[in-house]
Amino acid sequence: MNGSLASERIQAWEHLAQPSSPVAVFDPMEVVDLPEPARRFLSYTIAPGTPITPTVILDMEGLIKLDRWMPFRAHQVLRAREGFVWKATVGDAPIVLRGGDAYRGGRGSLDFRLWGVLPVARSVGPDTDRSAAGRLAAETVAWAPQALTPQMGAAWTGIDETHATVAVPVGDGTVDVTIGVDRVGRLRELALQRWGNPDDEAFDLYSFGGDVDARAEFSGVTIATSGRVGWHWDTAQRESGVFFRYRITGVHLPTDQTHLMSEAV
Repeated sequence: MNGSLASERIQAWEHLAQPSSPVAVFDPMEVVDLPEPARRFLSYTIAPGTPITPTVILDMEGLIKLDRWMPFRAHQVLRAREGFVWKATVGDAPIVLRGGDAYRGGRGSLDFRLWGVLPVARSVGPDTDRSAAGRLAAETVAWAPQALTPQMGAAWTGIDETHATVAVPVGDGTVDVTIGVDRVGRLRELALQRWGNPDDEAFDLYSFGGDVDARAEFSGVTIATSGRVGWHWDTAQRESGVFFRYRITGVHLPTDQTHLMSEAV
């Protein structure tokens, strides 16, 4: 990206957070022919008659593992297929980092500064772009599941009674994410092959995923409200690969018809 990454994050936020018209309203009959885990997941996650829109705005808090575990508070906008912006404050005084991550138009970025002034972490380029695309796909499953309906262009493949893979639209392509659900349809975990360099290894595709501790409904859509995320998800290094623990504290689904703010419980 050219110019100030902070300025570009602001511009990306303003674009992605724009209210959009619903593509359709959710009709459970639209998912009856999907693989059984996908049908249960979408039927549980989206209430009948809910407007299907691509955008969610989140408030969250939790812990992120850098050199050590540090608390964070963050705001995020996510528009399915298009991108996301994550604006965060990490740490406690006197060590406080401010900045964020973004993905829009196929291009990703990361920029954090000590006290919001001194650069401490910055990343742009093809590897960042590709990694951010995987993150968008994973977070769409967790936080914008209304975008995983056939009306939004998502395609599903069944694996067994509790697992299915969804080809999540990202830009002009797709990223495959496998979900695990219970017998009701509640999301338990997700996994994918994501581009990255965990533990400073060479950039490549690595197992990545997360599990879900809690869920809540906002404006007819049930999302993951507490969980953890990490690398090496389907390997023996799963526990050591966890680097992000979150709790959603607010959710806003902007449309051109309504602007609602709910609090997670």
